[in-house]
Amino acid sequence: MNSQASPATSMQPLQPANVIPGEKLDFGTLGVRDESLTALITDSLRPNCEAVNKIAAPRSTVVCTMAGELVNEVTADLEARLLRVDRINRKSAESLDAWAMDIVGWTGHCDSDPGQLRDYDIVECFESFLLFVAHHAKAYFGKQIAAGLLESEGCRLILPITCMKEEPESFDFYGTDCNYPNTSECGMFPLDSSVENHTTPAPLRVVAVVEVGESHEELFHEMQRLAVRTTRVYANQHNRRFAWGLTVTGSYIHAYVFGPDVLWTSNEINMASASGRHEFISLLVDWSLCSVDGLGFDPSMRYVLDDNVGGPYLEIDIHEMDENASHVNKHTYYSKRCVGAATDLIGCHPRYFAASTGLESMDRPSVLIKDVWMPSESDSADNRSSILDLHAALEGTGELEGKISQIVSAGSVYLCQGGTFVKDTTASAFPDLATASLHISGSQFRQHKRTVTRWGGNVISVASDPNQVVVAIADAMAAHNAAYVKCKILHGNISNRAILFQETANGVTGVLADFDYAAPVSDAGTAKIKSPEHVLFQSIRRLENAETPCTRLDDWESLLYVICVVGAIGFSQMERDEFAAGRSGRRYIKSWNSHRALKASRERCREMSKPLFYNFLHDNIRHMPLHRLAMDILESLFHHEWCSEEQSREYALNDITLRDTIEDEIVAKLLSIVERHKQEALAALGDKESTTAVVAEESDGPLRKRNRDETPATSPMATRSKARL
Repeated sequence: MNSQASPATSMQPLQPANVIPGEKLDFGTLGVRDESLTALITDSLRPNCEAVNKIAAPRSTVVCTMAGELVNEVTADLEARLLRVDRINRKSAESLDAWAMDIVGWTGHCDSDPGQLRDYDIVECFESFLLFVAHHAKAYFGKQIAAGLLESEGCRLILPITCMKEEPESFDFYGTDCNYPNTSECGMFPLDSSVENHTTPAPLRVVAVVEVGESHEELFHEMQRLAVRTTRVYANQHNRRFAWGLTVTGSYIHAYVFGPDVLWTSNEINMASASGRHEFISLLVDWSLCSVDGLGFDPSMRYVLDDNVGGPYLEIDIHEMDENASHVNKHTYYSKRCVGAATDLIGCHPRYFAASTGLESMDRPSVLIKDVWMPSESDSADNRSSILDLHAALEGTGELEGKISQIVSAGSVYLCQGGTFVKDTTASAFPDLATASLHISGSQFRQHKRTVTRWGGNVISVASDPNQVVVAIADAMAAHNAAYVKCKILHGNISNRAILFQETANGVTGVLADFDYAAPVSDAGTAKIKSPEHVLFQSIRRLENAETPCTRLDDWESLLYVICVVGAIGFSQMERDEFAAGRSGRRYIKSWNSHRALKASRERCREMSKPLFYNFLHDNIRHMPLHRLAMDILESLFHHEWCSEEQSREYALNDITLRDTIEDEIVAKLLSIVERHKQEALAALGDKESTTAVVAEESDGPLRKRNRDETPATSPMATRSKARL
């Protein structure tokens, strides 16, 4: 669907709907350990930012006035009820009085001591506070809507989500962790929801996750738990631009905004003081009235619930600004499947969607959409010329036809603010926070971009057979080398999502995708590629220094880590469940995914030693096609004497540098290795198809019933029977 949107066109608000299931493999939390989280929070935290609460402030002056009136109304009523709460009979108390009685212990009224509350008591106080505010908000919004001063689509109720505590089977789907007494969530609900008896339906409504501790001394621990749970929110809410969070430690609340690179936190809000309660009420009211982008959602990516097309789907807008910058050309795609979720707390949050141009063809995707927050200095997603040159140079090369994803559209995401389309960047998302005074480096300013390529298949992470992965890798790396040799372009971002596979009439083929970071090759044969997306797959040398020019061998080393991760995760649901539970290679691989690159590089220098790597392959990669391929690539990349656990990191890095002097020879050897493994994999896939056909023929119901005792002498069954005899 193509249309033109004028600057006056307002973005439709998000209607919470069922989340579209994404990739279940939680790559982002591979490195979530106490020391890794400590480093991540320490490096990204910007504490005591007064502007945090302003992010959700309504932009309209009229709505801001309404918000102020509602805040004053709620504050006055709450303070009055707290003063007379000791005279209220709980058995006959109305809802507002009952909630005030729950809140009073949190506030220090009536000789109560907030320091004596247990975490589950604080959760009850917190949730009663939300209900108190929501009750007033519902009545106030109803009056304003009746008077024609407010639209129902522009407001919502912020209610606690508690029923998940009774539905532990839904935790994996929602990516939240509410089966503990010291956790909660703030959810958004339509105005017709019941405040007193609201329930949490299937649609995902989480606005902010909440961690609760008994005392202020537990703040950092609760921040760590908040970070883990917010990572899961990113993985399950595919239209998240940024995320809110709250910690409640004793009578103190902190609000958090998780940006792509920075974690901002508000000043402490003391719920034992009237001014603190007023401030928190103001935040809740702002959440109830602000636009959806103020809550962290993306208005250009909308959930739609429609049972006529088989359930929920996403409308994804691709924007192209015209030459005069007077209006934006909008192309809308439709997707029912996220083939790669954003699973990192900090970074560019790449997401991949299988999409089509029409509702009726969503089950037959025609394009792959990548949504990503690119570093501001990287313009490759807006510059199609290098990729188009690559396709032109490879045109007519039958062997590589269809092995490189074809770009359809690429550009920045635009949001309509105040009747004007503006680029979605960290500066526009956080206008009061993205300032030099908060010590944000240039690399932490990002642009929200989308790239559309023709559908080339699924990511190898969801393959059902290791031989499919081997074939896809061989095809993709052949295309990688062709792009380098024929077009002087280096990919620079090899990951589990950069290699696709598809099953066609001619068999399994692989496609190299994700050229967003591709860069031209210099005369020295290297390319300057900054800000890698995935620490997990980066080479040792680039982890040591991101400014180091990238070579083909760096991409091949990344491929080795891709094979390790995909192989360790496995191909059956049982294997993937074991990996997610930490019972297989996850413990080994997570040491590569440290937030601090130097730590990750030291781990890899040690664990790329032959004894340790042999042990890893033996214990965790149970599928021999990938086992053998990983071992052969390791031997080609790290085949020198330094490959023992005892030798130093410095010597290792020096020797890695020496590899570049014979780069052509090593790459030629690697290409021959993957081609040999590809032929073996194709043969195995062919044998599997033949065996499947024989078994299908033998298991034909009526025929087998008539010939139960007649087994052909040449059939596999006969062979096995003879072997047993």
